[in-house]
Amino acid sequence: MEAGFWAIVPPLLTIVLAIATKEVLLSLFIGVYTGCLIIVGGNPLTGFEKMIEIILSKLTDPWNMQVLIIVILLGGMIGLLTRSGGSTAFGNLLGRRIKTKKGAQGTTWLIGILIFFDDYFNALTNGAIMRPISDKFGVSREKLSYIIDSTAVGICLVVPLSSWVAFICSLIADSYATAGVEQDAFKAFLLCVPFNYYAWLSIIMVIVVVYLGLDFGPMAKAEKRTMETGALCDKTFSGGGADDDDFSSIEQMKGSAIDLLAPILLLIVCALLFMLYTGGFFETFSVLDAVNNMDGMLALTYAVFISVLFAVVFYAIRGLSKITDSIAAFVVGTKSMLFVVILLAFAWSIGGVGDELDTAGYVSSLFVGNVPPFLVAFIIFAFSCVMTFSTGATWGTYAIMIPIAVPLAITMDISVYACIAAVIGGGGFGNHCSPLADTAILSSAAANIRHTDHIKTQIPYSVTCAVVACVGFLISGFVDNFVIPMLVVLVLFICAVFALNKLFGASRYSSEAIRSEVAANSDAVTSEE
Repeated sequence: MEAGFWAIVPPLLTIVLAIATKEVLLSLFIGVYTGCLIIVGGNPLTGFEKMIEIILSKLTDPWNMQVLIIVILLGGMIGLLTRSGGSTAFGNLLGRRIKTKKGAQGTTWLIGILIFFDDYFNALTNGAIMRPISDKFGVSREKLSYIIDSTAVGICLVVPLSSWVAFICSLIADSYATAGVEQDAFKAFLLCVPFNYYAWLSIIMVIVVVYLGLDFGPMAKAEKRTMETGALCDKTFSGGGADDDDFSSIEQMKGSAIDLLAPILLLIVCALLFMLYTGGFFETFSVLDAVNNMDGMLALTYAVFISVLFAVVFYAIRGLSKITDSIAAFVVGTKSMLFVVILLAFAWSIGGVGDELDTAGYVSSLFVGNVPPFLVAFIIFAFSCVMTFSTGATWGTYAIMIPIAVPLAITMDISVYACIAAVIGGGGFGNHCSPLADTAILSSAAANIRHTDHIKTQIPYSVTCAVVACVGFLISGFVDNFVIPMLVVLVLFICAVFALNKLFGASRYSSEAIRSEVAANSDAVTSEE
C-alpha cells in the first residue's frame, strides 16, 4: 500500500505519546489503531477489525510464537528458581564477594557479555540473577536496565555465535549472490565486526560510566535519587510503586547457590548444543555451516523446556519443593510475564502496520539517492538508526537495508564491510532506545522498571555512542581500514563522555527537588491503591 507521508504517522505517534504520557501500552494501542484506520480508509469498525486481524497474525506467526513460549517458560523458570531459594542463596554468595556498588554493576556487565548467544535469554537471565544484588548495593533500576540492554544487544552484534548472526549471515549471503559476487557470508560478517563502531561503544560505555562514575542526563538523576532517598525506581514495570512481583508468597530459604546455577548452566549448555543440532552440526561437523543454518529460537525453546523439567525434578529430589508446589511457582512466574507478552504483541503489531503501509520503503525513499561515495556508510548508518527507532524492528531493518547496502557498496567501489556494519550498528541503536523494541521491553521487565523510564535514561547514552560512531563511518569513507577510524572514535568517545558528565552530571539536579518528586510519586501510588 502506497500511503506516502501517512506511512510514518503510526510509529511516530506511538513514540511521541509514549514519551509524553509514559504509558507505552496505551500509546502502542493508539498507534496500531491509527495505522489500521489509515489502511482501511478511516472506517472505525473496519479499523478495529483490521487491528484484531494484525494482532492475531503476529501472535500466530511461528517465530513470534516461539518467542512468546520462551518468554513464558523463562518467567516460569524464574518462579521455580525463586521457590527453591536458589536466587537468594546465589545473591548472598555473590553479595559476600561483591563488596561495592561498582562491583555489582560490573558483574551485571560481565554476565551480559558471557551470555552472548541470544538477547532475550541474556536480558531475562541477567535480570533474574543480578536484580536482587544490584538492589542490595543501591543501583538504580534505570542503571540496571541500561546495563542489561546494552550488553544483551551489543554482544550479539559482535560475537559470531548468536541467533542474530545466523539471520544476518543469511541476508549477507543472499545479497552477495544477487550482486553476482562469491563471498562466504560468515567470513564477511567477521570482517564487518571491527567496523561496528556503535556496538563496541555501547559495550565499552557501560564500563566507562560505571568505573569512572561518569553518568549524565536522566541517568545521573536516577542514580542520585537512589543514593539519597533509597528509592530504586519511580515505578515498576507494571506501574506499581513497590517491587512486589508476587514472588514473596512462594520463596523459601532452604536452597543454596547450586539450585540456581544447575538449571541455568544446563540451560546454557542445552541452548548451545541445540543451536548446533538445528544447524546440522552433528551431520556435517562444520561449525560455520551450523551457525549459518541454525534455528536459534527453536534451540532456545528446547533448552528452556528441558531446563524447566529438570528444575522441577531436581528440587523435588533435593527436598526443596514438592512437584505441586513447583508447578504453582511456575504459574506465578508465567503470570509475571503477562505484561511483557501484551507489550510484545502490540510492538509486533505496529511493525505489521508498518509493513502494510510500507513505512520502511517511504523512509528509504527520503534518504537513499545520489550521494558522494564517502558519505554512503554514514548515511546507511543514520538511516538504519532512524528506521529501527521508528519501527522497533531491528531484524526488519536488516532485512531491508543489507540487500541495499551490499550491492550499493560493490557498485560504488567502497568498503562493503563498513556498509554492512553500518546497518548492523544502526539496528542495534534502535533496539537499545526505541520504545517499540522487544529487547528494550524485556530489559525493562528484567529490571522491573517502568518501560518509559528505561527508554528515557537509555537514549542519551545510545545517542552519544551513535553520534561518535557517525564520525567513524565518515572517516571510513576515506580510509579503507578500521584502525584509524576506531582510534579516532575511541578518543572522541572518551572526551564526549567526560564533557557530558561535566555539563549534565548529578550536580545539575537538586537534592530537594528529587526528594519532593519521590514523595509525590509515593503519595500518587498510595492514592491509586
